[in-house]
Amino acid sequence: MKFVRVAACAAAIAMSSAVAGSACAKTLRFAEFGPNRGDRAAAVQWLADEIKKRSGGSLEIEFHWGGALLSTKAILKGVSDGVADMGSIVGFLTPKELRVYNLGDLPVDNSDEWVGLRAMYKLSTENAAFKKEFDKAGVVYVTNFTTGPIQLICKKEIKSLADLKGLKVRGSGPYGKAMSDLGAAVQGMGQPKVFEALDSGLIECNQNYYYAIKAYKQYEVAPYVTELNWGANMSFGIVMNKATFASLTPAEQKAITEAGSAFIDHFAKVMIEGKEKDKAAMIAGIGGKSIKLVDFPAADRTKILDAGKKYVNEWAASASKEGLDGKGILAAYEANIAEFAKIKASKGYPWGK
Repeated sequence: MKFVRVAACAAAIAMSSAVAGSACAKTLRFAEFGPNRGDRAAAVQWLADEIKKRSGGSLEIEFHWGGALLSTKAILKGVSDGVADMGSIVGFLTPKELRVYNLGDLPVDNSDEWVGLRAMYKLSTENAAFKKEFDKAGVVYVTNFTTGPIQLICKKEIKSLADLKGLKVRGSGPYGKAMSDLGAAVQGMGQPKVFEALDSGLIECNQNYYYAIKAYKQYEVAPYVTELNWGANMSFGIVMNKATFASLTPAEQKAITEAGSAFIDHFAKVMIEGKEKDKAAMIAGIGGKSIKLVDFPAADRTKILDAGKKYVNEWAASASKEGLDGKGILAAYEANIAEFAKIKASKGYPWGK
C-alpha cells in the first residue's frame, strides 16, 4: 500500500475512535487512463465514495487521471507491482496475462448492459479459471465496465446484409472479422481518426457505441445509424493490488467487495440511461447535425450473430489447447447471461424496483 497516514494515526491516539478512524484513513492510489470528465469518470468517483462510506471512512481513493501515473497498457502490471493500489484495465491490451478475461470481448448473444455486467462479474468472482488468472497476475478483481452494444454509423443507409457487400467499414476485433466474413471491406484504425476518414470517404461506416459516436462527433459526417445491438466489450474493469487487498482488515475487504458489486448496478444504469440520452440528442440534432435510425431485419441480425459465433468458438478451442477448459468457461458465461436475462425479464432492473 502506497500511503498510510502513520503520523496522523499516532497523533490521533488520544482522540475519540470516530475522529481517529478518519485521521487514520488509508489512501489507495488509483491509476485511471481516462480524463476526469464524463459519465465513466463520475461513476468511478461514485465507487470511491461508496468504498469510503462502506469502510466507515478508513479507506480513501486518490485518483491519478488521464494516464498521469500509468499508461493504459501499463496499468495491469503497474497495479501488480504496487505502483498503484487500484486501476482501470482494458483486457485486450494484455491478452497473454488476461487470456480468460478476454472472453468478455467476444460477440456473444447479449446486448443488455446490466445482464452482461452481472454475468461477467459473477464469472470473475466465482469461476475458478478467472480467479486463478487474476491471482497469477498479482491482482484482485473488483468490478467491471462495459462499452454497451455495437452499432454501425454510416454515410448512407445500411438496411440489410446485402448492403454490407464491399462496404468500406472501420471495424475491430472479432466483430470486424465477422463483418469481413459477410463481405464488408474492413479497415482498422483508432476512433480519433474515424471522423476524417468518414468525412473524406476513406470509409463509409464505423463500428462504434452511442456514447463514443457522440463524443467523437461522428454524427456530423455520417447521418445514419443501423442499430445492430451486437454484443459489447466486457473485458474492461477495475483491479486491486493483491498485497494491498490482503493488508486490509476483513471489514475493509468487505467494503471493497460490496462496493464493487454495487457498482455493477450503478454503472449499468449510467450506461443505459446515457445511451438513450445520447441517442435522443443526436436524433433531435446537435449544432444542426442529426442522425436517422435505420431498421435492420431480424433475420439478418441473426446471421450477423451467427457469423460472430465462429470467433466465440475459436476462442474456446484455442483456450482448450492452452490447457484451459474453454468450452466450460464459455458455457458458464452463457449460463450467467441466461440467468440474469431471466431475472431482468421477470423483475426488471434492480433500480426500477
